[in-house]
Amino acid sequence: MKSQSTAPVCYRAICYLLGKSRNPLSTAFPSRTAIVSILLLTGKLLFAETAVIAPNPLVAKSTFLTAADGNKELNVVLTLPLADPAGAADFVKHISTSGDALFHRYLTAEEFAARFGASSTDYTALKQWAAAKGLLVTKESKARTALTVHGTVAQFQEIFKTRINTYRSPKGQQFDSAESQLMVPSTISAKVAGVIGLTEGEQYHSLYKVAQTLGETGQETPARTKDGVTSAYGTGPGGTYSAADLRKAYSIPSFGSLDKKSVVALFEQGGFRESDVTKFLDWNSLPHHTVTPVSVDGAPITVSSDIEVEAVLDIDMVFAINPDVSQVLVYEDGVDSFPTALLDAMIQVGDDNKAQILSISYGQDEGYQGSSAIAAENDALIQLAAEGITVFASSGDSGAYGDGYNYPYNVADPASQPYITGVGGTTLLTGTDGAYEVESAWNDLGVGVGATGGGVSSYWRIPAFQSAEPEDGYCTFNGGSVNYRNVPDVSAVGDPFTGVGIYCKDKGGWLQLGGTSVSAPIWAGYLSIINSVYNWAGLNYVGYFNPALYDVNPFGIPAEYFFDVTQGSNGNTPDYGYPGYANGFGYSNTTGNGSPWGSGFLQYLLVARNQTGPWPGNIAKVKVGVKGTTASLSWTQSTLASGYIVTFFHPDEYGYYVANTYLTKATSLKVTGLLPNNDTYIVYLWGFNQNGGSDRVQLEIDTH
Repeated sequence: MKSQSTAPVCYRAICYLLGKSRNPLSTAFPSRTAIVSILLLTGKLLFAETAVIAPNPLVAKSTFLTAADGNKELNVVLTLPLADPAGAADFVKHISTSGDALFHRYLTAEEFAARFGASSTDYTALKQWAAAKGLLVTKESKARTALTVHGTVAQFQEIFKTRINTYRSPKGQQFDSAESQLMVPSTISAKVAGVIGLTEGEQYHSLYKVAQTLGETGQETPARTKDGVTSAYGTGPGGTYSAADLRKAYSIPSFGSLDKKSVVALFEQGGFRESDVTKFLDWNSLPHHTVTPVSVDGAPITVSSDIEVEAVLDIDMVFAINPDVSQVLVYEDGVDSFPTALLDAMIQVGDDNKAQILSISYGQDEGYQGSSAIAAENDALIQLAAEGITVFASSGDSGAYGDGYNYPYNVADPASQPYITGVGGTTLLTGTDGAYEVESAWNDLGVGVGATGGGVSSYWRIPAFQSAEPEDGYCTFNGGSVNYRNVPDVSAVGDPFTGVGIYCKDKGGWLQLGGTSVSAPIWAGYLSIINSVYNWAGLNYVGYFNPALYDVNPFGIPAEYFFDVTQGSNGNTPDYGYPGYANGFGYSNTTGNGSPWGSGFLQYLLVARNQTGPWPGNIAKVKVGVKGTTASLSWTQSTLASGYIVTFFHPDEYGYYVANTYLTKATSLKVTGLLPNNDTYIVYLWGFNQNGGSDRVQLEIDTH
């Protein structure tokens, strides 16, 4: 998808005709209708010699404290547009479309730069300009889309003809930002698409919520419930959900050990104590794997107790869902403004190209993030998608209303980015045996705690994966848009009152936590398992996830591959004056397509016939032997099969549920531990390859 600022000269001229405050470098969003009108009315372009960047809208809502110290040092990112943004987006479409000849044929960072990177001439000129201005280049991007320069407040004030002050936001955070518009010098205005780091708002934007502190042992205080609800039968500290509880509730398959190369990256605005992570792993009987801090922009690896909660939460949730993940890389920048740190981390993850998944548990309203940062993130995300790196981001913790940029509705960036899978939050209830019972949209606005973010983007047109038939649109059943990007895409538990137990010594020990910061790394951990299966079978990693995700339900009708969340909303009319988005059958702008049914969604991805290439041949004959609680199966080989998937279903009072799913490359399988005494199992068997599955073989097995 092409962003609004990928053709800076043409767009800048158009916006000049509309008024300087609507320059693409501005934090304000230009009028699409006005732009189209100008294109129709004029055949030649007018170019403003000096581009203008508007101040952040949060400045007008905040309290002035003092002028910023002129000696304070800042990192500022100069962004450049891709040389061929349309070609890059088209390439991502090909590699993400099953049946395409380029499907899953990913690029390296160097290959992406060679094909689509920004102008090397402009990049060199910017570096020379920075040196001439006395600025230090601290970070370069391989695709030449971003150049991070380091200088003092006084230097940047002089260069951009503005004044930088310190403010206190309505939420109480102090931040530095320009009080007035920036004037981008004419020597670089034709080269850059944006300047990020001077017109910023609040620095920290983590998305976790604490229900209560449980103490050093986790047993001093029972988990806090909401409205007397007790059907959240967690076995973690104080009755919170443990790692095993989450895996059981979401039927997460244990295939992470099939691939020893699975790496998940996390973006954090601060560091973590390894001992806090170790405490969680030991309590949950999880193996210890490598957790590596990675400095972004040379930021020091330091620990702040507030941000450490976020960092350990993200790390813990990845390990909780996939205990066999090979490594977690924690990209940390606790110094720079949020847009600067986020963008540079995205770029560094792509340039390093060590992880297959990036999870981001941070976000703020699109309007506060600003169009320059949003457009620059989009270019970085296209590179990540081209390299086969999946990105998840939390949808926000303030319901349909966000941080209050625009009354009444807002969605968060980066979750609204089309190349990101946005993750909402639910209230998860389980039975006394820990099995999944029901979920609803997380909504604690009435008690001042928060609710799952979700709604409609003010920036992005609706992407192709949300534009499927029927004619009224994939996302419209519960009030979504047919014109703009709908958020989120999926969900998982986020309600702190049905939350998880996380250890942070600086915050009093064990904590009962929620927020969409819980749900995003849950999906990251789950997809790392799917990636393990794909790599084991020779199918390459999933990569850009949204096309595959929405292909499960091409008509927006929930299948058996998700837990469809049909109850709740993310609004509170008495307090906010407007309702939120309501849940219902199918897609909802609160919880997306639903939460993970681990075995079912994996099964679909492997056997759905989405590609035009040859499918595996059918399995002709199956032999079954049952002795007590052990079943032995063997079958004829399926031609062209990369492997086989076998799923056991067992009846209960509600129907059939998945008892277990097995993968093998052999043509035989022994299953032990079945229930005794003539219990009946329905068994499905497929061969699969990169194009889909064979015809399903259905069996019925009785134990005796």
